[in-house]
Amino acid sequence: SMKKIDLSDLIREGQIQDEPSIGWDQVERLIKRSFEDLKSADRNMPFDEPGAMDFIYKAMFHAANALLRAYGFRPGATRQHQGVIAAVERILGPESKTLILKFDKLRKRRNQFEYQGIFEMGGEELKDSIEQAKKLVVAIRTALEKSNPQKHFDW
Repeated sequence: SMKKIDLSDLIREGQIQDEPSIGWDQVERLIKRSFEDLKSADRNMPFDEPGAMDFIYKAMFHAANALLRAYGFRPGATRQHQGVIAAVERILGPESKTLILKFDKLRKRRNQFEYQGIFEMGGEELKDSIEQAKKLVVAIRTALEKSNPQKHFDW
């Protein structure tokens, strides 16, 4: 069953919100979307690296959002991306630290590109990011299936 996670500080700051009435179909839509994002990242990699980076980030964010919703929360109104990242780290626990740092680094990279058009990732870092994103999505999928044993998600 699901462990009780204290996110009251993030809720107070408006980074995430309580959403107790979430249907599992939403969770499923978001995790499946993250699988699609990963496929799109792979497809874009050879000819559009910034586009690939955007899909890698979306894969992580959609999976994170699925996890949050499974726990009865959703992204808030302020600094929601930071809030989601902090919440996921708490839900997944300390062993997710490396993946979370990568998620946050990617968030900053994406911001830089979104707002200033600056793209500063080499091919190696991009490949590493997609590997880390896949690991995070798998970790979240595993957590969702554990918390809800009758559910199973296919890639």
